[in-house]
Amino acid sequence: NQASVFNGAARIYAPRYRQAHMNVYYETAEKESAKQAFELAYRDVKRAFDHYLRHQNNGRPIIIASHSQGTNHTERLLKEYFDGMPLQKQLVAAYLVGMPIRTDAFKSLPACETPEQTGCFCTWNAYAKDHYPKKWEKDLKYSVATNPLNWQIDSTYASREENLGGVYTKFNFKPKFSDAEVKDGMVWIGTPNIFGASLLRVKRWHYAEYNLFYFNIRQNAKVRADAFVNKKDSI
Repeated sequence: NQASVFNGAARIYAPRYRQAHMNVYYETAEKESAKQAFELAYRDVKRAFDHYLRHQNNGRPIIIASHSQGTNHTERLLKEYFDGMPLQKQLVAAYLVGMPIRTDAFKSLPACETPEQTGCFCTWNAYAKDHYPKKWEKDLKYSVATNPLNWQIDSTYASREENLGGVYTKFNFKPKFSDAEVKDGMVWIGTPNIFGASLLRVKRWHYAEYNLFYFNIRQNAKVRADAFVNKKDSI
């Protein structure tokens, strides 16, 4: 449902890591234990990336993609390996999905503003239209939001007619799965194109943030990869 979206543009390398328990995100978690759990998980991700650089990359362009807790680790990875570093020259784009990424998160990596821009990052957190979650004031309010249908970071609305299709349970294709609109650091969506959707009371579409826009993301990864290669060839 997630990593496979990129196999039309690139080889897939996924780190096997010891993920921190979901409880680390709650205020009731013991802070030092939560910090240690995140550190353990990140060390695994970092070792996997080091292995990839030593044995598989061979100087090729890189797409970085993540979701949820993976985005927390990937934000740190980008700061340590790409942001203002020589490796930034190999970055096609980073897709940082499912966690807030603040507008000032990076020193040298800008937010992508066009569908073909490279060396930049895209990020979104999907919520039902008109919904402001409790954590909005804390972090989403200050976050970048990319519309995964038109790849803009302004409030330009994208109707479901612009959605090339998503994937539902059992990887079923769903045409015109959802619309999308950037609003106050979030991506708002209307009622998805699935049976019984009118009865749903879902406010946070976290688990479907790749599924809803699957074929737009797939197309965009190819567009950015082609733009990166063409730009490199013209130098």
